[in-house]
Amino acid sequence: MTERLDKGRHWFDAVYGEGASQGLVAMQQGRAQDLARLGIEFNFGDIYSRPGLTLAQRELLSLASLVTIGGLEPQLRGHTRGAIRAGCSPTEVLETVIHVVQYCGFPKALNAIRVVTDELVELGVELPEPLGGN
Repeated sequence: MTERLDKGRHWFDAVYGEGASQGLVAMQQGRAQDLARLGIEFNFGDIYSRPGLTLAQRELLSLASLVTIGGLEPQLRGHTRGAIRAGCSPTEVLETVIHVVQYCGFPKALNAIRVVTDELVELGVELPEPLGGN
């Protein structure tokens, strides 16, 4: 095992839970395991391990990026859990989705906020009340 992979596993597991990095590789077959390992090494060993941002900040940025790209619901669910695990509040998570509507448009933001809200409910966290009228 390399230092890069060790760092990647540390940060991947910090986001997704203990042992998740090994699970990601194990769920793949053949050369697909190489792609999973490379993702752990690069995304988490090289990028997440950099100084300058907290894990919580990185998770909010990841959520914003995923919402803006759209169509990445499994990753959006995972990073919603990761954001809560990293100490973000449900308000911060939901406000991140609301903030990026100006860049990605309402269809992507509405789809994303449904996924995020459902994941927060599944996690058992209390959802913040709406600020405006219904």
